[in-house]
Amino acid sequence: MANAVSGWVRWQGRLRRRDFLARLVIATAVFVVLFVFLDRVVGYDSTLLLYPPYFIVLASLFVRRLHDQARSAGWLLVPIVPLLGPLILAWRLLLTRGTHGANQYGDDPRLRGYDYLQVQIHEPA
Repeated sequence: MANAVSGWVRWQGRLRRRDFLARLVIATAVFVVLFVFLDRVVGYDSTLLLYPPYFIVLASLFVRRLHDQARSAGWLLVPIVPLLGPLILAWRLLLTRGTHGANQYGDDPRLRGYDYLQVQIHEPA
Protein backbone atom coordinates (compact mmCIF):
# COMPACT_ATOMS: atom_id res chain seq x y z
CA MET A 1 0.00 0.00 0.00
CA ALA A 2 2.76 2.44 0.93
CA ASN A 3 4.59 1.67 -2.31
CA ALA A 4 1.45 2.37 -4.35
CA VAL A 5 0.99 5.76 -2.68
CA SER A 6 4.66 6.68 -3.00
CA GLY A 7 4.44 6.02 -6.74
CA TRP A 8 2.02 8.93 -6.98
CA VAL A 9 3.76 11.44 -4.69
CA ARG A 10 7.43 10.64 -5.28
CA TRP A 11 9.57 13.67 -6.19
CA GLN A 12 12.68 11.90 -7.48
CA GLY A 13 13.11 10.11 -10.77
CA ARG A 14 11.68 10.47 -14.23
CA LEU A 15 8.25 9.92 -15.76
CA ARG A 16 7.55 9.08 -19.39
CA ARG A 17 5.07 11.17 -21.34
CA ARG A 18 2.67 8.23 -21.73
CA ASP A 19 2.74 7.45 -18.00
CA PHE A 20 2.41 11.15 -17.18
CA LEU A 21 -0.74 11.50 -19.28
CA ALA A 22 -2.28 8.30 -17.90
CA ARG A 23 -1.63 9.33 -14.29
CA LEU A 24 -2.87 12.86 -14.95
CA VAL A 25 -6.15 11.54 -16.35
CA ILE A 26 -6.59 9.07 -13.48
CA ALA A 27 -5.82 11.66 -10.78
CA THR A 28 -8.21 14.17 -12.35
CA ALA A 29 -10.97 11.59 -12.76
CA VAL A 30 -10.66 10.50 -9.12
CA PHE A 31 -10.69 14.14 -8.03
CA VAL A 32 -13.84 14.91 -10.05
CA VAL A 33 -15.69 11.81 -8.84
CA LEU A 34 -14.83 12.50 -5.20
CA PHE A 35 -15.66 16.18 -5.62
CA VAL A 36 -19.12 15.45 -7.01
CA PHE A 37 -19.78 12.79 -4.36
CA LEU A 38 -18.72 15.00 -1.43
CA ASP A 39 -20.56 18.00 -2.84
CA ARG A 40 -23.84 16.11 -3.11
CA VAL A 41 -23.60 14.06 0.09
CA VAL A 42 -21.84 16.32 2.60
CA GLY A 43 -21.81 19.76 1.03
CA TYR A 44 -19.54 22.06 -0.92
CA ASP A 45 -17.33 22.99 2.04
CA SER A 46 -16.16 19.37 2.41
CA THR A 47 -14.70 19.42 -1.11
CA LEU A 48 -11.95 21.75 0.10
CA LEU A 49 -10.27 18.70 1.65
CA LEU A 50 -9.62 17.29 -1.81
CA TYR A 51 -7.46 20.12 -3.13
CA PRO A 52 -4.22 19.62 -1.12
CA PRO A 53 -3.75 15.93 -2.04
CA TYR A 54 -4.69 16.63 -5.66
CA PHE A 55 -2.18 19.47 -5.96
CA ILE A 56 0.53 17.36 -4.30
CA VAL A 57 -0.05 14.58 -6.83
CA LEU A 58 -0.05 17.08 -9.73
CA ALA A 59 3.16 18.75 -8.54
CA SER A 60 4.84 15.36 -8.20
CA LEU A 61 3.80 14.35 -11.71
CA PHE A 62 4.93 17.70 -13.16
CA VAL A 63 8.31 17.57 -11.41
CA ARG A 64 9.06 14.02 -12.56
CA ARG A 65 7.96 14.85 -16.11
CA LEU A 66 10.34 17.83 -16.14
CA HIS A 67 13.09 15.58 -14.74
CA ASP A 68 12.60 13.31 -17.75
CA GLN A 69 13.64 16.27 -19.90
CA ALA A 70 16.65 17.08 -17.66
CA ARG A 71 14.89 20.21 -16.36
CA SER A 72 14.59 21.27 -12.75
CA ALA A 73 11.39 21.88 -10.81
CA GLY A 74 12.06 25.61 -11.25
CA TRP A 75 10.25 25.33 -14.56
CA LEU A 76 7.00 25.19 -12.57
CA LEU A 77 7.42 28.94 -12.07
CA VAL A 78 7.12 29.61 -15.82
CA PRO A 79 3.30 30.07 -15.65
CA ILE A 80 3.94 33.29 -13.71
CA VAL A 81 4.56 34.88 -17.11
CA PRO A 82 1.10 35.89 -18.34
CA LEU A 83 -0.40 34.05 -21.33
CA LEU A 84 2.84 32.64 -22.72
CA GLY A 85 4.05 30.96 -19.51
CA PRO A 86 1.25 28.40 -19.15
CA LEU A 87 1.50 27.56 -22.86
CA ILE A 88 5.23 26.98 -22.64
CA LEU A 89 4.86 24.74 -19.59
CA ALA A 90 2.02 22.76 -21.19
CA TRP A 91 4.14 22.31 -24.32
CA ARG A 92 7.07 21.08 -22.21
CA LEU A 93 4.93 18.67 -20.18
CA LEU A 94 2.73 17.29 -22.95
CA LEU A 95 4.67 17.47 -26.20
CA THR A 96 8.40 17.52 -25.49
CA ARG A 97 10.22 14.21 -25.48
CA GLY A 98 12.45 13.17 -22.60
CA THR A 99 16.21 12.94 -22.89
CA HIS A 100 17.69 9.76 -24.33
CA GLY A 101 19.61 7.67 -21.84
CA ALA A 102 20.34 8.54 -18.26
CA ASN A 103 20.45 12.12 -17.01
CA GLN A 104 21.14 13.69 -13.61
CA TYR A 105 17.65 12.66 -12.41
CA GLY A 106 17.87 8.95 -13.18
CA ASP A 107 17.85 6.26 -15.82
CA ASP A 108 15.78 6.48 -18.98
CA PRO A 109 12.31 5.10 -18.11
CA ARG A 110 11.88 3.89 -21.71
CA LEU A 111 14.77 1.49 -21.22
CA ARG A 112 13.66 -0.04 -17.91
CA GLY A 113 13.34 -3.78 -18.29
CA TYR A 114 14.88 -3.64 -21.77
CA ASP A 115 18.00 -5.71 -22.24
CA TYR A 116 19.58 -5.17 -25.62
CA LEU A 117 21.81 -8.21 -25.12
CA GLN A 118 18.89 -10.58 -24.64
CA VAL A 119 18.44 -12.95 -27.58
CA GLN A 120 15.29 -14.93 -28.21
CA ILE A 121 16.01 -18.42 -29.50
CA HIS A 122 13.11 -20.22 -31.09
CA GLU A 123 13.64 -23.94 -31.37
CA PRO A 124 11.14 -26.22 -33.04
CA ALA A 125 9.23 -28.33 -30.54
